Amino acid sequence: MDMEPGSPLANAVKAARSAALRGNVLGVDLAYVRAAKISPVVTYDHCSTLLNLGAIGRAAQRCDEYLAQFDDTALRVLRAQIRSATTNHEGATREVRELRKRKLTELEQAKLARVAALAAADRYDFPTAESELDAAERHFRRAGRSEFLEDVGKDRLLLDVRRSTHVPRLPKPTLHTPAEFLRRSAALRRDVRYEEALALMTRAVTSYQVEPALRFAVLYELTVLLVLTRQAGSARKLFPLLVSAAGPEVISKLPDATRTLRLERRLDHVRRLVVDGELLKAKGMLGEGNSALWHLTAAEIAHAEDQFDEAAHHFHEAATRSNHAELKALALRKLGDACADAGEEDEAARYWRESRRVEQGTADQQNGPKLKMLRAAPDERDGRVLAAVRRVEREGRKALPGLVVAVEAAKNAKILTAPRNLPRFTDLPAARRWLARTTRNLPRDQVVWMMHATPDELHHVIIGRDVTHLTTDVHISDLTETVRRLKAWKPKHEPTVLGALLIELTTLMGLEEVVRVLPPNATRVVVVAGDLLADVPFAGLPVLGRFLGISHALSVLPCLSALPPLRRRARAQRGDGTAVVGKASELKNALGERHVHRVRIDACSTSNRLSPEQSWLQLGGERVSAEALRGMDFSSCGTVVLGACEPGFAHAVVTAGAGAVVAARWATDDGPKRAVLEAFDRNLATLPRDRALQQALGEVGDRHPAEWACWSVYGDAGVQTTAGPLRRRLRKNGEPVPLETRPKVFLSFSGKDRAHAERLRAELEERNVNAYLGEAETDDAAPVDEALATSDYHVLLWSANTSRREWDTEEWTAAFALELTRRRAFLFVVRLDEEPLPAFLAPRKHIDLADAADRLVATWRADRKSELPVFPQPVPPAPDGPTTAVSVRSHDLGVTHVVMTPAHVTGAELYQVVFDSLRLPTEQATFDGSTGMRFSYELFQQDESIPTDQSTVELTGLVDIAVRVEPFGTRDGFSDEGLDVDQQRMLLVAAFRHLLP
Repeated sequence: MDMEPGSPLANAVKAARSAALRGNVLGVDLAYVRAAKISPVVTYDHCSTLLNLGAIGRAAQRCDEYLAQFDDTALRVLRAQIRSATTNHEGATREVRELRKRKLTELEQAKLARVAALAAADRYDFPTAESELDAAERHFRRAGRSEFLEDVGKDRLLLDVRRSTHVPRLPKPTLHTPAEFLRRSAALRRDVRYEEALALMTRAVTSYQVEPALRFAVLYELTVLLVLTRQAGSARKLFPLLVSAAGPEVISKLPDATRTLRLERRLDHVRRLVVDGELLKAKGMLGEGNSALWHLTAAEIAHAEDQFDEAAHHFHEAATRSNHAELKALALRKLGDACADAGEEDEAARYWRESRRVEQGTADQQNGPKLKMLRAAPDERDGRVLAAVRRVEREGRKALPGLVVAVEAAKNAKILTAPRNLPRFTDLPAARRWLARTTRNLPRDQVVWMMHATPDELHHVIIGRDVTHLTTDVHISDLTETVRRLKAWKPKHEPTVLGALLIELTTLMGLEEVVRVLPPNATRVVVVAGDLLADVPFAGLPVLGRFLGISHALSVLPCLSALPPLRRRARAQRGDGTAVVGKASELKNALGERHVHRVRIDACSTSNRLSPEQSWLQLGGERVSAEALRGMDFSSCGTVVLGACEPGFAHAVVTAGAGAVVAARWATDDGPKRAVLEAFDRNLATLPRDRALQQALGEVGDRHPAEWACWSVYGDAGVQTTAGPLRRRLRKNGEPVPLETRPKVFLSFSGKDRAHAERLRAELEERNVNAYLGEAETDDAAPVDEALATSDYHVLLWSANTSRREWDTEEWTAAFALELTRRRAFLFVVRLDEEPLPAFLAPRKHIDLADAADRLVATWRADRKSELPVFPQPVPPAPDGPTTAVSVRSHDLGVTHVVMTPAHVTGAELYQVVFDSLRLPTEQATFDGSTGMRFSYELFQQDESIPTDQSTVELTGLVDIAVRVEPFGTRDGFSDEGLDVDQQRMLLVAAFRHLLP
């Protein structure tokens, strides 16, 4: 590289080379940066010098920066070498493959051949590695660069070492960062595989730039491993660095070199063979022995062969004979694993707890929290889950219920008022019964997504019609750190920070794979996360081009056991009575009114996670703590809406008796908040809670998730309204059908009977009934028609005066009967004398004037007990013997019909009478008949199904009818490919128009 002496470029390069001689990485970097601004010709020297100084991370950074500005083949070859040096052999292989498509010099081909050889050796593809090294040697000779042949010789030596048994093939993926090396080393150290751990840490400190936050952790781990492998002399050389980093007391925390485990290389090799699955070779090399390490090795072989009793014996011997803390903890933990695999859950839990105590007792007190998390060891809950996972691997899908129970046992159940009574996860028949009982009423479009994080993996369990298990390789320290930063984010901070954290969480949790394994018809998800993941706003996680809370209807539960009791509780709390409160006194009054089933609390909150007593809701001028909310009675409230608050408030309200809580994790602007809550309230009249919130979030989903991802449904995800599924589908405006508080009665009479009509109206008004007089003395039927349109009951005062009027005309009689049928209104005949009734009025109910008011009011009160609008049967009764009136109530349709049935009736006869009287349809199809709905029915009395046999039914006056809907001609029910919402509504209206209000 020719440069004019004394030029700025020459001075910068000179300064860089001088810094390189002193080993000053920062000086080299700064000087070359100045030079690169003058001329890009120095970029290769810049990156290669940093690589030679061991600053691999900085070399990779600068190389990427330069290649982003311009393309240079020599620089790309260097980047391939850098990636190989960082053990990113997969990335290096891709780089080699692309570069070999270009025209390269002999030297560049030689360098790429070395990179390809190292990548092949890492894959244990030794023939390819040998071939690539031969090619590298040829290219170096042709280029006249024989000085590189020594490097090729070193590569061949490395290849020989990898072929030998001294360096085992690690089962984990290639490590790329010092933090990953630390985690893997900690795992190996827990398994008393010190030499492998030392090899990893040596590689980490010699090949990587260690970030400042991890320098002490890496240095300490390396020193401890040197002590544990009895290389005290080498360890002492690191003491000054340790003291300068953490003070002189750190030396006293190191293991005692005189009490370290005496490693036996033969046994160490046998243990590596067990890890690699070469059990026959391992058994052949085990030999005889009686040391703690020998018993540990023998136990690991027996455990790998599923000989659990023999494994438990050897693990017990290893734990008993060893005075070495880490070996003892390992033996106890694996003894618990062996007991669990043998079905002895109580014994397993005891050994897991004892192992945990040993590990905690020997914990390095001076280690920072980051390193403690990197060294996280499985606890008792993890032990159960991992044992259940091993059983699934051995026995297949039939063992999945045991895994569900193990994950459930790890969840917090404080929300439950009664013990869970979980079966043992080792008792698969009991686990299957418990799971079937718990998820019996799970809708077919809803699944439960349970998660549990062990130190090295995140386990996902998807429960629907089937159970699916998958794992995501992620260390708990990564999850913990990301969730910590997520919890520290505030609305005043930059929204892009939240977006980046949500993307990071999606990747760490392996969310795309989870969504892909969901059943095709599963659009509703109950999230059971808890513990570490309890603070994750799942609605805002981006996956497959959409946000999870918009593509799926989400709800949150602390544990699966809460699903049935919360569903039962919420079912008893259904209703449309709503209250919006902003003061503590208003909240107490609303809770005291038992007809209020939906409460919205407009309040701001102050949260302090470290001191819960410093957290409260500001209701007017009064502060209400979570403990105070827990002491209130929310047992009549199916849905409670809170503003921004921490999860503790939501849990307090559910614990106090609410069926579900809709709450925000952080405060948002008034505009998005108002839009979400108004849409949620509107949707709640027709949809379950989770779908109502999903559609509400969809209306603001074009905004940044910082404005809406905070909203969640805690608790039951079902419906709030008392309307059944058919009635909810039929609602267009989202408003419930109201019940009048006072009935309307239309009195029809002849003019000469006005005195009797006035008397009856007065008696009805005294009983809180609105009565209207309609004198039948005119030929104009319009007033009669208008009155029929607004009245609940029609009373005809019949006398000799009435019979001589237009009631005898065929036209008026037919029109009146037709109008009553169309309006489906009740007609009562009050007889004032003995005048015979006309034929069309003979079947109608007739009463005497003396008790007419009391009879009418009693009928109205009886009708209102069904809590739904009441109508007569659409087909006029044709009695053949004694009859009785039975109210047939349908929550599905939102209406009650009074049906006249025989006084003595069997179950089969009752079904037939109801079917004929209500003209119940069995099928409704679209115009072309290709798709539609089939209907079936079931009668209940006092929540007991009425059998369709010849047994006599003792009727109590109220019978419930359930309508079952089954689509036909669609692929998966009411899906986008089948019937949309409008088509469903059209078919239902066509089928049940004659029964609807």
